[in-house]
Amino acid sequence: MPHLAHEPPRRPTSATTVSVRRQPSYRERDRFVGFAFAAADLLIETDTKGVIQFCAGARCRLTTGDVAGLVGSSLLDLVAPSDRKYVNVLMKRIQDKARIKPARVVFQGCDGQRFTALLGGCRLDSCPGSLFLTILLSSGPRATQEALTVAGQLLDSHAFGNILEERIIRAREKGLDHGLTLLLVEGLQSMVDALPEGAADEVKQGIDAYLRAISADGDSAGRLATDRYGIVHASDIDGQEVQSHIAQIIHNAGGELPGGIRTWSLDVADEKLDAADAARALVYTVQAFASAQGGDFTISSLEDGAKRMLSDAVDRIGRLRATIEKRDFFVVYQPIVDIGTQAVHHLEALTRVEGMPSPADFITFAEDVGLIYDFDLLLTQSVLDTMQTYRKEPTLPDVAINLSAKTLMSPIFLRQFQAVTEPYGDLARKLLVEVTETVVVTDIARLNEVLQKLRTAGFRICLDDVGAGSTSFQSLYGIQADFAKIDGKFVRGAVENARDMAMLRSMVDVCRQLGLGLIGEQVEGPEHAELLTDLGVSLAQGYLYSRPSRDFAYFAKDWSKMGGKGGKILWKS
Repeated sequence: MPHLAHEPPRRPTSATTVSVRRQPSYRERDRFVGFAFAAADLLIETDTKGVIQFCAGARCRLTTGDVAGLVGSSLLDLVAPSDRKYVNVLMKRIQDKARIKPARVVFQGCDGQRFTALLGGCRLDSCPGSLFLTILLSSGPRATQEALTVAGQLLDSHAFGNILEERIIRAREKGLDHGLTLLLVEGLQSMVDALPEGAADEVKQGIDAYLRAISADGDSAGRLATDRYGIVHASDIDGQEVQSHIAQIIHNAGGELPGGIRTWSLDVADEKLDAADAARALVYTVQAFASAQGGDFTISSLEDGAKRMLSDAVDRIGRLRATIEKRDFFVVYQPIVDIGTQAVHHLEALTRVEGMPSPADFITFAEDVGLIYDFDLLLTQSVLDTMQTYRKEPTLPDVAINLSAKTLMSPIFLRQFQAVTEPYGDLARKLLVEVTETVVVTDIARLNEVLQKLRTAGFRICLDDVGAGSTSFQSLYGIQADFAKIDGKFVRGAVENARDMAMLRSMVDVCRQLGLGLIGEQVEGPEHAELLTDLGVSLAQGYLYSRPSRDFAYFAKDWSKMGGKGGKILWKS
């Protein structure tokens, strides 16, 4: 062992470095062996109750004087109140496990401001009754004030999905041995509701503190639903340990759980996919777990059910990735027609994938696993390539491409979209962007900002399926667009149903007042076209005029010079 000085090494800082309570040389040797496992801004020895026995290093914003002044005080007094129960659990884990890896903790600065730092520690058999702790100041985005707003709390489902993806990618790239455990505490909410207020808080805070303490870096645990949790952790955590701790927390608070506590682990090192796609498969499975109302996640074969879902997600993502990379899809086109003249106003480009009977399922899954962005850009390029082939046709139609709201909300979308469309010059301005909202858009203003930049660049915007699902009146009022497509179920239903007719009239009136051009969908018979005409809707799309066709050239022909009467297209059956 190299020679160890009797005084702690000085760090290059304006803060004074101090050591107190000189001990025999063997004691100092063991102390510094305890500290050697990690570089730190502050080194602390406490007793098992957290009373500081020794302190050396930089002040770390914890005191205005020398760190020697912290001796005799409690470590917990330096921690933000929201994190004290959590730090108690960390210290208990040091005693049980001998060592913990650094975990993110929120401290209370001497200036009243909170800040994050990494707290690590170990115990030594040669120093019974002592815990050796390191404090390392955090840096980067996770040390910002935004991170402090959730101090003491578990991540929500969305935030957990984000950090899960980040941690799995990092673990794969750096060879870290991380695990993912999902936890189901059946009947938790009903039990908590029946407990006195203090006991209820003890259960909720106790579970939160424990799960944070076992999670990677202390910030990788999430509460996914009222009775469900997810934890990214080191490989030494097993499900039985988690179940025992949660049961003990509930027992100590006087609670009695009506259901059971179940855990299962999912493999984060599956080599079938690259790191990013493997993370997507895990996030997709976690989201399914968070929203499940029954089925595989509530039966006795819980672990097998979860693993089947993950395996299915891995396989589907693999096929989806191959479809994108090999361009193993094709595009069909369906005309949007002027009802009065029956001339083509523009075409809609629709994707079809061999072996997938439902295009909607394909798109929804691509959105769920975060691959819709890649697919949407590839679709844009494919349509432009087709238009380029027929650019000399005298009646080259405009084409609407469907872009997911999720794609449009991506921070790098505009730059990538420009890179795809710019090589095609003015031809690209024949594109209409049709916004699909298969997911609920929570930030309408942000989406509108992106769409206005597209309009400024010369692209027209169409809102799809107005009146159905996520495309609500809120979207109509919050987004400036050029066209709105009325969901086909109202067009068909209004012929026979007075309620649907009232809804259809209302949508038409709102869209007209907002200056939107209107398109009626799923026009399958003359009665639908007549209804739209009576309401003042001039454009229609549906089987009455044409089924989707791969024959783009057919729609680019000038049929008025090829036997068509009155300039009308000779419709494909």
